[in-house]
Amino acid sequence: MKNSKNYWKAKHLGETQDEGGKNNTYMIMLKSLLFCLITSFVMILVYALILSFSSISDASMSKVTQTILIISIAISSAYGGKKTRRRGWLFGAVLGLIFTILLIPFGMALGQVFLMDINLIAKLLVAVVVGAIGGIIGVNLN
Repeated sequence: MKNSKNYWKAKHLGETQDEGGKNNTYMIMLKSLLFCLITSFVMILVYALILSFSSISDASMSKVTQTILIISIAISSAYGGKKTRRRGWLFGAVLGLIFTILLIPFGMALGQVFLMDINLIAKLLVAVVVGAIGGIIGVNLN
């Protein structure tokens, strides 16, 4: 029972610890954001392949990309919530917000016009809610 104090602290206070015993929430956030980006990229590639080899119209693109965003945020916030072990709702909400905000300059680089309108606010709100739900699920997977 040499490490029982550290075990209790990590278990009951919800701290995530590495070998040095330091809180690594920022590293988990970075890994979760990277995981979200990779998940989105893979799903977009699959969708692009489906579009190129089928007769599906491009009209569904907006809905599919929004669905991909939601799925990516949910999966990565569940991953991060499981790793952090506490306040999964907050972790997921922040992850969803950061990821959606990071997509804005990426879209602008691809020629998309930035508009601060109700659609952007709705997208941010959906990302925060989905991230919070994913984080809650992740915490409860422990």
